[in-house]
Amino acid sequence: MVKRIIVGILLLPVAEVATFVLVGLLIGFGWALLLAMATSVAGFVVLRQAGRGRLARFRTAVSKNDIARIEANTSDFLMVLAGILLFLPGFLTDLAGALLLVGPLRRRCAAAFGGVVTAAQRGGGREVIDLKPDEWQQMPERGQERDPERGGDKPDRR
Repeated sequence: MVKRIIVGILLLPVAEVATFVLVGLLIGFGWALLLAMATSVAGFVVLRQAGRGRLARFRTAVSKNDIARIEANTSDFLMVLAGILLFLPGFLTDLAGALLLVGPLRRRCAAAFGGVVTAAQRGGGREVIDLKPDEWQQMPERGQERDPERGGDKPDRR
C-alpha cells in the first residue's frame, strides 16, 4: 500500500501537467492559467476560514488518542485538507479539494476515516501477550535452520 501511495505522489505532477495541457487546449491557456490561480485563491480563502482552530482540535484529539473526538473532528480536518488541495496548483488536486467541500461527501469520507481509526484501535494492530520464561521458546527466523552443534542459527543454503 505504501508503494502505491509513493508512486501516486510521484506521478501526480505528471498527471497535473497533462491535465493542465488538456484544459488549456480546450479553453485556452490564458483561461486555464486564470482558472488555476482562481482555485488557488479559493483554497487560501477556505484555509483562512477553516483556520488553525479546527486543525488544532484534530491534532489534540489524535495526541490524546480519543477516538470519539477524532471522529468528531475529522470533518474539520477534511475541510482543512480541502483548502490545501485547492491551494496546490493543478486541476486534479482542485477537483479533490472541491469534492471535499461538498458536505455529504465530506461526511462520508469522515465516517470512513473514523471507521478505519476505530478498527485500528479495536484490534487492527498486534496484541502483546505476556508469557512466563518457561512458556515460550525462541524460533529461528524464516530461511534459517537450527545448527544443533553450535547451538545457534545457520543460514538455509537450499
